[in-house]
This record gives sequence, C-alpha cells and structure tokens, in this order.
Amino acid sequence: AGEGTSTPRRRGALTALRALLVAQRSAVTQRTRLLNEIQALQAGAPVALRERIGKGNGRQLEQRLAGMRIRKNADPAERAVLGVMRDMAARSRALALDMARYERELAQVVASLDPTLLQETGVGPISAAKLLVCDPTRFNSEAAFALCNGTAPIPASSGKTVRHRLNPGGDRQVNNAIHTIALSRSLHDPETRAYLDRRVTEGKTKREAMRSLKRHLSRYLFLRLTQPPLTS
Repeated sequence: AGEGTSTPRRRGALTALRALLVAQRSAVTQRTRLLNEIQALQAGAPVALRERIGKGNGRQLEQRLAGMRIRKNADPAERAVLGVMRDMAARSRALALDMARYERELAQVVASLDPTLLQETGVGPISAAKLLVCDPTRFNSEAAFALCNGTAPIPASSGKTVRHRLNPGGDRQVNNAIHTIALSRSLHDPETRAYLDRRVTEGKTKREAMRSLKRHLSRYLFLRLTQPPLTS
C-alpha cells in the first residue's frame, strides 16, 4: 500500500562493505579469544616460565612472547606451554595485521561512496561502513531510521514521572556506530560537550543526556547520508 517505512537495501559497493565488516569483526573476535587464552595460560604456567614472561594484559604478553625462545634446559612442561603461547601470539599478530588491512579497505570503499564522510568528527572507517551498510536512503524519514538503529527512546513513564528508557531493539551494529561516534564527540568536540552539559543542566542524568545525544546524532546522520554535501 506504499505505507512501509523502508525499502530493500541496495547492493553493489554495499555488499563489499558488508563482507569486509564481517571479516573485520571475525578477526577482532578471534584475536580477543587468543589474547584471553594467552593470559589464562600464563596464569597457569610453571613458576619459572611465569616469572620469565612477567605480568601484563594479553597484548603486552603477546609482544613479549614474540622475542622469547625456548631454553635448552627447560623442562617438558615449560617447553610445551611456551611453545603453545608463542604459536597463539603469532596467530594473534597475524590477525592484528588482517584487522588493519580490512580497516584500510573499508576506508577506501567508504571514500568511493561518500568522499567526505570520514571527515565528520568521530566517524572512522568502521563506524562509517556500518552506517552505509544500513543504507539510510531506504528509509522514508529520520524517525524510521532512528527506530531501525535503536536510538528512538521507549516511553517508560510511571504516574507523574515522565521518562524514557534505552531501546534495545533495532540494528545493533548501526547503534554501536552511533554510540562510538557519540563517545568520540563527547571527548573531543566542544559543541558536543556543550550540548551534554546543557542537557544535564536541564535536569537530565548523564545517561539520559547521552541518549538524547545519540538521538540527535541519528537525525543529523540521516540527513547527512541521504543528502550528502556537494564536492568540488
């Protein structure tokens, strides 16, 4: 009846972005798992090896393991544990290189679709790709886009108390992109900090002010992505 709030997503270059995002998320997940396993192995390693490696988070241990060698007089337990940890560290470093490569490729595809999007404050290649993959041009209004990305607040009033709560629905990848942009702007953009301060002064909590900011960003990004600025 023509009353729908959206149309199907476009394909073409957006398909490339979807594939790169899947690969990038997979690399992040696998590397995080490996770094956690390295930490667990270090905690349960023989005392001599544990002292040799030292304390630290997964990334710190990964860097140290790159330059460590198995001692000739090491006992079988130390040899096995160190060997496994070095293999895991090597795989983790390879995944880090993959992550960087995917991010560069995402930036290239994003630039081909919207040459100035990455110039927006707080918008990096991954966040930009998530926004473009959602394809805001398929929505009939910015309200429909907000409903899709989970920034449209849900009424949660009770009695004389009028309030809203976080919307857990919608496309969580786009919601994550808007959340990341909001955090970045809240730290580095004076206008955004002034907006949050004004909301808090009006009586909102910091969480409510951040939710208002994300709804504001959703509106801005919808207009920005559906009506991109002209480039010379």
